[in-house]
Amino acid sequence: MSTARAAAVARRATGVLACALLAGCAGGGAGAAKASEEPTEGRVVRARTTVAAGQTGLEVITWQVTDDGRRVEDALRAHAEPAVAAADDLALRRNGFILCAVRADRMESLRAALGGSAMDIRTWLGTATTWRELISVGTGNAMVEVDGVARERPGANARIMARTWPVPMEDGTRIEVEMVPQLVTGELQSSLVRNANRLAGDVVLSCATRLELQRGTAWLLTCDPAGFVETEAGAAAAAEAAAEFVGPPNPDAPPAASGKIGARVTTMGAATLLAAPERPGTPARRTVLLLVPHLGGAAFPVDPAAEPMKPSRQ
Repeated sequence: MSTARAAAVARRATGVLACALLAGCAGGGAGAAKASEEPTEGRVVRARTTVAAGQTGLEVITWQVTDDGRRVEDALRAHAEPAVAAADDLALRRNGFILCAVRADRMESLRAALGGSAMDIRTWLGTATTWRELISVGTGNAMVEVDGVARERPGANARIMARTWPVPMEDGTRIEVEMVPQLVTGELQSSLVRNANRLAGDVVLSCATRLELQRGTAWLLTCDPAGFVETEAGAAAAAEAAAEFVGPPNPDAPPAASGKIGARVTTMGAATLLAAPERPGTPARRTVLLLVPHLGGAAFPVDPAAEPMKPSRQ
């Protein structure tokens, strides 16, 4: 074999090996979540993954639904599943979060009850013992309220961080999830490398949550849209002018809408999980995070044909 031909064969073999290694690492190794080839339907944003059979870990599904009156609350009430979480429900509600357990086998029914979703993104976390980012949103010029205190945080990002691992129990494996909201400013605080083992910035510890996900039960996290307040741009000046005006029109009449949004005050939940309306009068959209456990097998397999241990004769 000539030297040139041998070099070409070696380069080709090296390329094939590199592709194989990249394919194995991209999803956490062989058998991890694989991207499917499902086509995009209409205007729905899809990033599907298919979790291989037998895998153990956490999958996060992201939806975005239109906030239409009480539809979301009615859908959650109809699909809620009794479960226990190590979380302060009052603190979560005060900061604009809604957390509840739902049946994992009724996802499609839940999505339909929510009015459909313009987004369907599935992310395989598997086992992640370091902090991972579930969602991150810039707060813009809004004042973010944390535990009842609102202050300006220019250039801040509101995000939800989580870590997860399987826990063997006597009645089977469970997926433990720790989740906490965080406010960070600047590249140094936002660095995922710096936040891997210890969270930087402002961590909302009152909303720290620990979940043990059992087979068949998923947990849903969304926001309360009432945590978002906006003022009409120029409304204060227009109201003051109307109060001083003595002739018609009626000085008590509300100022005419300018079509522009003024100052915003938002809770932590609305800052991360509410896509605010672009102009007054248009509906907002809620982001819904679904934490779905995948439990590949029993933690302590038992042979049903085995004989029970016999007592010792000694």
